[in-house]
Amino acid sequence: MPDTTLRDVRAFWEHNPVAASAVPFEPGTQEFFDYYDRLREQNESRDFSYRLHEYTRFVGKRVLDVGCGNGYVLSRFAREGAEVCGIDLTETAVGLSRQRFALGGLSGRFVVGSAEELPFGTASFDCVTSMGVLHHTPDTARAVAEVHRVLKPGGRLIVMFYHRDSAVYRRLQLRARRTGRPLQDFVNEVDGVGNPKGDVYSRDELRALLHDFTDLELSVGMLQGIPIRGHRFPPKVLLRPFASRWGWFLYAKGHKSATAA
Repeated sequence: MPDTTLRDVRAFWEHNPVAASAVPFEPGTQEFFDYYDRLREQNESRDFSYRLHEYTRFVGKRVLDVGCGNGYVLSRFAREGAEVCGIDLTETAVGLSRQRFALGGLSGRFVVGSAEELPFGTASFDCVTSMGVLHHTPDTARAVAEVHRVLKPGGRLIVMFYHRDSAVYRRLQLRARRTGRPLQDFVNEVDGVGNPKGDVYSRDELRALLHDFTDLELSVGMLQGIPIRGHRFPPKVLLRPFASRWGWFLYAKGHKSATAA
């Protein structure tokens, strides 16, 4: 199987913007964003999002979202007074983010580009966030190095990767054994048939990937039941106590060393 290229990744996400297939409204409309936000907040509540991203800490500070999607995270930073910039590999995502900001009367800058070669100067941002994105780019280690480069010394890192030691990954392993198909195909298809790349990380693997950052804090969340006839079983209320161990989202927060170049 040939190596995945940025062209492969771009082609998939250009035609499959995040969660758009689950939203029954025209992409870019207010109804689209409202519906998407409700879906997202079923997995990550507003209170959780504020704790994770520390939106109120970056008033007047520069924040970059690598893989900005449709602008959900950056719009929260912008509302709290941050100077925000979003970059995404696709024109589709950048267009959606701009439209969200226009509808909300928010100010932000959006750029089409690759996480592996960020078009920003060294030490440009006070905070860099990236939610479920860096594990999709062909050279994830290079993208992480770029995130480190553009952060200011002492700057904040807030990222999410897919979790190897999760209930989702265990189910994918079972499906691969049952069907004889490669496990990697099932991991990729979590984000849709045709997705060319999706990686998973254990806590130790993610710590190793983020070795240049200090004060690393890792946590796990987002555990859902199996969909059965339009409902998920077991219900989320019963799974909540296990989400911090078996969840699909592996979060990491840290800093660029204050003495780093």
